[in-house]
Amino acid sequence: MKAIAATLLAVFVTGTMHAQCVSSYPSSEPFTSFTVGTDGTLANNWTNETGDDLQWWVDKDGTPTANTGPTGDHTTGNTEGVYLYTSAAGSNSPNKTAIVQSPCYSIGSLSSPVVTFWYHMRGSQQGSLFLDLNVNGSIIQNVWSATGDKGYYWKQGWLNLTPYVGQGNVRLRFRAVTGSGALSDLALDDVFVGNLNANLGCTDPSAANYSALANINNGSCIYSCPAEQSRVRIDLVADRYPSEISWTLKNGSTGATLANGTTQGTSLCVPSNACLVFRINDSYGDGICCGYGNGLYRVFLNDVLVREGGAYGSYEETAFNCPPGFSCSTPLPLTLAPIGTTFPVTLATVTTTSIESWYDFTPPQTGAYTITTCGTNSCDTRLWLYDMQCGQLNLSNGIEGATFGDDNDGGCGLQAVVNANMSAGVVHHLRVGDNAGACNGVVTVSIIYNGPVVGCMNTLSCNFEPLATVACADCCIAIGDPECPTGPDLIMSSSALSSSLALANMTITDACAPVEGCTRGLGSREVIRFTTRIENIGITDYYIGSPSSQPQMFSNQNCHGHNHYQGYADYILFDQNGVALPVGFKNGFCVIDVGCYPGNTAQYGCSNMGISKGCYDIYSSGTTCNWIDITDVEPGVYTLVLRTNWQRRPDALGRHEQDYTNNFAQVCLDITRNAQGVASFSVVTECEAYVDCLGQSYGDARYDCTGVCNGPVKRGDLSGDFIQNPPDAMTYVSSIIGEDISPTPCNDLNEDGEITVTDAALMVNCYTQRDIHNQQGVGVDYHPWCEFPRGYLSTPDTVTLSLANLDPVNKTVDVMITNPSCLVLGYEFDLGGLTIQSAQNLAPSLVNFISVSTALGGAKVIGLSLVDSSLVRNTAPTPLVRINYLNITGPNICIASITDIVNKDANDVITRISSGCLAVPNTLAVSPKVWLDGAYDDVAGTMRDDLRATSRIPNSEPYTALGFTQAAGGGGETVSNAVLNITGSNAVVDWVLVELRDAASPHAILATRCALLQRDGDIVDADGSSPVLFPLSPGNYRVAVRHRNHFGIMSNATVALGSTTTVVDFRTNATSTWGTNARKSINGAMAMWAGNTHVDRSLLYTGEDNDRDPILVVIGGVVPTGVVSGYYLEDVNLSGDVKYTGIANDRDLILLNIGGVVPTNSLTEQLPQ
Repeated sequence: MKAIAATLLAVFVTGTMHAQCVSSYPSSEPFTSFTVGTDGTLANNWTNETGDDLQWWVDKDGTPTANTGPTGDHTTGNTEGVYLYTSAAGSNSPNKTAIVQSPCYSIGSLSSPVVTFWYHMRGSQQGSLFLDLNVNGSIIQNVWSATGDKGYYWKQGWLNLTPYVGQGNVRLRFRAVTGSGALSDLALDDVFVGNLNANLGCTDPSAANYSALANINNGSCIYSCPAEQSRVRIDLVADRYPSEISWTLKNGSTGATLANGTTQGTSLCVPSNACLVFRINDSYGDGICCGYGNGLYRVFLNDVLVREGGAYGSYEETAFNCPPGFSCSTPLPLTLAPIGTTFPVTLATVTTTSIESWYDFTPPQTGAYTITTCGTNSCDTRLWLYDMQCGQLNLSNGIEGATFGDDNDGGCGLQAVVNANMSAGVVHHLRVGDNAGACNGVVTVSIIYNGPVVGCMNTLSCNFEPLATVACADCCIAIGDPECPTGPDLIMSSSALSSSLALANMTITDACAPVEGCTRGLGSREVIRFTTRIENIGITDYYIGSPSSQPQMFSNQNCHGHNHYQGYADYILFDQNGVALPVGFKNGFCVIDVGCYPGNTAQYGCSNMGISKGCYDIYSSGTTCNWIDITDVEPGVYTLVLRTNWQRRPDALGRHEQDYTNNFAQVCLDITRNAQGVASFSVVTECEAYVDCLGQSYGDARYDCTGVCNGPVKRGDLSGDFIQNPPDAMTYVSSIIGEDISPTPCNDLNEDGEITVTDAALMVNCYTQRDIHNQQGVGVDYHPWCEFPRGYLSTPDTVTLSLANLDPVNKTVDVMITNPSCLVLGYEFDLGGLTIQSAQNLAPSLVNFISVSTALGGAKVIGLSLVDSSLVRNTAPTPLVRINYLNITGPNICIASITDIVNKDANDVITRISSGCLAVPNTLAVSPKVWLDGAYDDVAGTMRDDLRATSRIPNSEPYTALGFTQAAGGGGETVSNAVLNITGSNAVVDWVLVELRDAASPHAILATRCALLQRDGDIVDADGSSPVLFPLSPGNYRVAVRHRNHFGIMSNATVALGSTTTVVDFRTNATSTWGTNARKSINGAMAMWAGNTHVDRSLLYTGEDNDRDPILVVIGGVVPTGVVSGYYLEDVNLSGDVKYTGIANDRDLILLNIGGVVPTNSLTEQLPQ
């Protein structure tokens, strides 16, 4: 070897040097093929330098530290886009360095080479970013730099590479230096190298000085507006579901839309005095942060940040540049008078100057307050108070959604009056208005403090007063004392019901409406609206409290996630046979004192609920869900029963009502339909009080599904244990698969005349939601999830199934799902063209949570989560289930039909089949075996896996990019990290290319497949275990194996191939190869010749296009002792390091293979051309 080294130095010849450098232009690197992580996986020969302090990471969805780093990438502008960044968090800043180096660029062919890139440097402690060049191993520092905080946006950098024209090895070195602290993350994206006639200027079309000729943004954009106008800028970074996003910018005074959009923001000029309202919507109701990406939006006015957000529900609204009092966020000031010691005391009196005005009122002391327009106005006024954040308000013309409010029920006629108990220090947003402009914007309102509530504060007393803050003297009464007050008494007003009935057609778009029992479906619905009025005619208040202090009275187990007082009101429609139709239910979002009878005072609001004695709560006929849905009700006479506290539940203080028989109201309705099916109704005056099947007035006894009064059989109880539970859902599935179930009133849970996965899913929804409800400790035994029939078609939701990844060798095919708008609880479909052996779940979010069922030899597949865990939404086809089949029964495998797919609430969705068939191909299976010279260890009898052990092997095959011919679908193969983590004899050595060539014309490549070579010489498919497959018909072929820096080899004789795996062992001399001296003998083991760094047909040590010089070029071209690590053609011995001299260097093997003595010798690849 010493002799060889001497010869090498002696023949250091001139000649054109070539390396594995980028030479095709323009070249762009958006980093999309890099694997996210810390550090992640850098691809395409980008490398983190050694010897610096920090690493560059591959990231998306925002850097971990707030107030620094990007949220989205530059390429796509959303949270799914990938970029490189270096983190200053935990780096013991300042002045820590991170260097990332690009692959080498051969720019000899470029006449006007330029590099451009986008960088992000946000943070108050920001450091610096430098671009250095590595030219043939020599580092040229600081050819470009940027320092300090550059703001929210990506900036473009550029460098003219003309001084380096003709260089064959130019690398970019991005050197980040952290600043004074953690707020100095730096990011990099979209690196471009190519010819460019640089034209600097502003490339942003929304800027005042935008130039269509500019191709490099030099930061000169001007966003000024004409005189008397202001600039509004809206930035938006979308989450993983951009189709759900929309936004508007409106003139708050006129309502005119000034701008609108979806996933892109904008910049525009508006009148400087314009009151502006920005609203961002999310159709799914989960905002753009943070469950499915850390999306965000920002709104600026004249470059000043007005609002930044992303974590909202269905919408978020912000008013800005508006006059004081215009909105909740811009309240008018209130100056309060001292409280003093004599009550009542007027704290403030103000007069509005616009149709609706807002004030912020903070009670200075806990107690009773009156906010009144009585006596100072003659017009129809309205009052609302809200104690939640402005962004959470749900405004309406009525008092729905307000903590306290009044519209003609406060006891002063048309003038609004609110009496309420308020806690000190809690900000209340006071909204003052009128009825349709009745007051011309002039309303006088006073705020009066009536003093603290005085009462018994002993919780063990029967007259405990929960609102009291001042104890009364000797007023507490012991429990059991005859003087104890008898309690509250709630009644349901029959007159309010009968006088407010009205038919309406509603278009229901809120997906929560049917889920919460307001309607039986979405879309156009026929409803009968009415007013619900619940009065307390008892001796004491009916006290409910708040979710925090009395959680046993509330449940947040509902679609909107609000805390509801359960048991507020139930609406039941009975037919003439006493059968109940589930047509409506009203949870009390807020149970408050809307009004009181003379001599009584209101106290309760949304923050502390209840109905005071002598007071009442009203949900008017205009309130959402205050109706019954009669869309699917047949003509006939029905009894509508309204009931409150029908389960005789005590209030939060344990006080029972004095009388429960008056908790009901009813009206009889004659519902008719014309020839077109349009409904109408009339009130039947002769209306006997409803009695249940046991004869009890307003009783709860019902006929069960078998027709037995108060019978024990529950719908859906297929296991017969009188409980609705998981065995019932499992029995549904097994019965459907076994084809041994027919619909009956007891098992058809959605009453559609069929038994499908929908019925099973409704059962799952029943017992899971019931159990969640019961675990909350809510005293109301109300379980609408288990009241059947129910269920509807959720028309906004569409789920698509498709087929992919047909593997005839392993006899599998994958079913893919696209469900962008809904979670999926279960599915049922049938396949054609095969018989099923088994099926397995492929959805990561459903591992251990879903049961996939099939019948051996059948065609049906049912997947159902028995624990109410749903498949996450997917905007692109995503693996759902893998089918293992027994036999192919036709030329195509297809999704024959979709029976049902149900969303998380067990409702059917719209289903579609796309790309639902795959042609069954002819498939050849071959198992080649080879040794690679350089990697083969003849002592161990195996090859080294240094490339795998040092994480050099790319996840994607390299041969397509290197220009190798691909045929019959070959190319683009990828390998998982799990396969690359395998060690031992099956560890991966490198990618190889397997070819099938024509038997008669062996130069003709018929099919290719990029495969994996293992240490023991086996060549396997990219899955790490299967034989290599080709979509050709059975017959005779020549088998060839090629490697990126080794000579290819081909079988001399034709090989008969079919669906049964054929072994072709090139490791032994017994397998003859095409040509002469096609393989290298290493102590009897036959290996593929190493050293072909030029990927051509010749192995040369000297002269033009020799294979030695590229090794020197890669390591820098100057210092022959240098070492470069990576995945290179010049790594002849596959060690993971490119070395020109020293132990295990790469040039020695080339000299050795051409003869070892005469450096001008050569070797030629033995493949037909």
